[in-house]
Amino acid sequence: MDIVDLRYFVKVYENENLTKSAKELFITQQALSRIINDLEKEIGASLFNRNSRGVTPTELGEYIYPKAKSLIKRFDDFTDDIYNKIEVEKEQLKIGFSPGTLQILDARDVLEHSRTYLGIDINISEFSDIACEANVLDGGLDMAFTVNPGNDDDFLFYSLIKDNLVAVINKKNPLADKNSINFTDLEGESLILLDDTFRLQSVFREYFKKAGYEPDVYSRCNHDLNIAYDFVALNKGIFIFVNSLTHIKDYNEIVSIPIDVPTLFWEVGIIIKKGTKIEQGKKKFVNYFLKKYNKPTLE
Repeated sequence: MDIVDLRYFVKVYENENLTKSAKELFITQQALSRIINDLEKEIGASLFNRNSRGVTPTELGEYIYPKAKSLIKRFDDFTDDIYNKIEVEKEQLKIGFSPGTLQILDARDVLEHSRTYLGIDINISEFSDIACEANVLDGGLDMAFTVNPGNDDDFLFYSLIKDNLVAVINKKNPLADKNSINFTDLEGESLILLDDTFRLQSVFREYFKKAGYEPDVYSRCNHDLNIAYDFVALNKGIFIFVNSLTHIKDYNEIVSIPIDVPTLFWEVGIIIKKGTKIEQGKKKFVNYFLKKYNKPTLE
């Protein structure tokens, strides 16, 4: 049991609702439920009764709440006093984000939690996948949220999210009627791809090679996805992209079809230069996200 667990307990007690509490704490409902369950196992008794409307505290929960509230206040007063006494500046981290990752991970979550709960100021910069890797290697960034570089020699990679890929296709193309497609289906099709600053492109090359052909590339795009969608709407080619980042509701002429390749996905996580000492501030920051996505934390 630690002070963070008690903060989570108090929040659930006051809201009597896991969903609302998880939103206010910037974690998933599943993660919050697991934390409360682990706390109950550690104590050896239930703190809440669960029902369809939410949760209500047990007699033990009622007993613990004022004590936990008081303990949290004393702890916060203590830490505030220490920081004021020695005038410690908040630790600073330089964090890079590659395109799409800040949207997936929620910028507010990153900023608010790091500053409010972790006591860390972060300097955020957005770079391409490749530039994120280069900046972490040369020390310009402490870490980066980016696509798996597939490079165990230079990086420690902590996976957070995996997402499937889709093909954005004009409805006039016969492939638009399929439930899913693979790289063999794309042979002979004109393709719209991202440029080589995106790590996925090197992955795609391997799959085109396995399928036995060189892709017919109509255009390579960078960060302006509307250009890619416009080309597809004009039936100039097929665009391959990440499912959760594909937004085509304003285009009546196109659809997205899942790419059915079990070994192919968009994997986002945290990269740190291999051999770098992971100081306490870095560890707290990384562990927050690992815990949020139910991944093993750093010791």
